[in-house]
Amino acid sequence: MAQDSLDHLDRAILHQLEEDGRRAFREIARVVGTSEATVRARVKRMQDLEILRIVAFADPKRLSNQQLTIAMLTVDPQHHRDVVAALTKLPQISYVSTLLGRADVCAEIASADNVDLWEFLENEVHTIEGVRSVEAMSVVHVHKLRYVTPPTD
Repeated sequence: MAQDSLDHLDRAILHQLEEDGRRAFREIARVVGTSEATVRARVKRMQDLEILRIVAFADPKRLSNQQLTIAMLTVDPQHHRDVVAALTKLPQISYVSTLLGRADVCAEIASADNVDLWEFLENEVHTIEGVRSVEAMSVVHVHKLRYVTPPTD
């Protein structure tokens, strides 16, 4: 199922969960004008189809002994899929995406400090075949974290 095949009710449910991923299905049903069972079934279907995943984000600034880093990787085109596969297997990496632009891949890395980050980049990321370069940027403060489904109309 592609995103463009989501109907108005699916999108309304997604919007409610984007506002608050912990919102009760009963409350979502009341707001969107359907039954709790319908919301539950729609959410399960979207999760099963990997359209929807509900996750938590802990702000690294509020956690002691943790820093968040965004790494922009340039990779050899013929190794792109292998690099992405290797990155997604690393437990320190919470997010991986393919990019268009100056970098080819973006990865979000959790580390204890700059020394831990340096060792991780040197021993894990730089050793992946096909990685040409890595630009790492430490996240100082997360001001907003929210994915919004684009409108279709």
